[in-house]
Amino acid sequence: MLYWIWLSLSLRIGSKSFKKLLSRGLSPEEIYRLDEESITEIIGTRTKDAQNLLNKDTKRAEEILNFCTSKGVGILTYSDEKYPRTLKEIENPPVLLYYRGVLPSFNSMTAISVVGSRTVSDYGRKFAFEISRALSLSGALIVSGMAFGIDGISHAAALSADAPTVAIIGSGIDVCYPIQHRTLAKNIVKGGCVLTEYPPGVKPERYNFPMRNRIIAALSHATVLIEGSEKSGALITAGYAKDFSRKVYALPANIGKRGSEAPILAIKNGATPISSYVDIISDFERTEYPLNPFKASSYKDVDINSVLTLYSVVATAPSDNVFNPSHRETKREEKAQNQPLPFGFDVEMKTDSPSTLHADKEEDSRLCRLDKVTSALYSKIPKGEAVFVESLVSDGIELPKIMSSLLRLEVLGLVTMLPGDRVKRV
Repeated sequence: MLYWIWLSLSLRIGSKSFKKLLSRGLSPEEIYRLDEESITEIIGTRTKDAQNLLNKDTKRAEEILNFCTSKGVGILTYSDEKYPRTLKEIENPPVLLYYRGVLPSFNSMTAISVVGSRTVSDYGRKFAFEISRALSLSGALIVSGMAFGIDGISHAAALSADAPTVAIIGSGIDVCYPIQHRTLAKNIVKGGCVLTEYPPGVKPERYNFPMRNRIIAALSHATVLIEGSEKSGALITAGYAKDFSRKVYALPANIGKRGSEAPILAIKNGATPISSYVDIISDFERTEYPLNPFKASSYKDVDINSVLTLYSVVATAPSDNVFNPSHRETKREEKAQNQPLPFGFDVEMKTDSPSTLHADKEEDSRLCRLDKVTSALYSKIPKGEAVFVESLVSDGIELPKIMSSLLRLEVLGLVTMLPGDRVKRV
């Protein structure tokens, strides 16, 4: 196991060098003992992998092995019989996977990934839940990335069906991201698992997620795309699935509506449009591990919001008390109108043209209508620069309140929402 960990650290994530080394029938220990001439003969001289394989220091590998042993973290290597055969089919499979929880029978189940935008509509939330729950009941293993929005919804739907689900994350196994999904993660590992190819301690950097998405697509026999922008990571997952000769499904949405771009692009690129889970199950009724449509159709309805609340899933949609604030919220906002702006609010003194000054006064009048939380959120959005919605999450303001506040800011004409879950001041 020590040599497996050393090898995974030596090769870049997603490296094709691993398959080249395997083609020589070498074990990790034999790869460890290769000299420079042998390494360059197998994988070439111009790769960073070749340089890393010459480093025989196993200290970091020993630390990781000790950590996993002491913390009960499982390690699934490429040679393990439980390693998913679907992952072995691609040219750049993970050397190993770290996991918490219970490994499902990957090689005797039909796995289907359900992916989509972090920012969801009522339409997307409803169908993501219904499709994921029905597929779980029919015998499918739901795979996703545990992110806000569609990912979290699909995991919660599987849990509501008392079925295992697999979350593949873009950080170390000891880093729960997003942190708001800790409750969800704890419930996933009771019957399913959280998986990652990144070693312990790795933070969820943005460039980790496209590589994570290849595992979601490769592990699954099919990918279902619910919602997303034209730059959505879900569209990247669908692209990988197509490259891996997997079936891709997309839920059509109204053209022009936020989140409709990714499904439309996927359908243009050959994805199958669906109107319900039946369209998916019918394609897998006569496969090696068939799905059962009768089990899917016999379940009783459950309240989506109750399930999402139970597992603390962040999946705010426009109908969630955004445009109809409670009486208490209204009173709080009225009181805030007579209060000074919170400390740290970005106020810049400047001498501009009369039209600009008029615009500033108009903006100030709109800002005075905001509660303190929304005002503070507005101050965190830099002028002239688009930021990701997730970057606004803090200990004091969680995503549901952020989405509610952003919608109010957008209605007042103070911000505009951009593709890729980004926001910018107007």
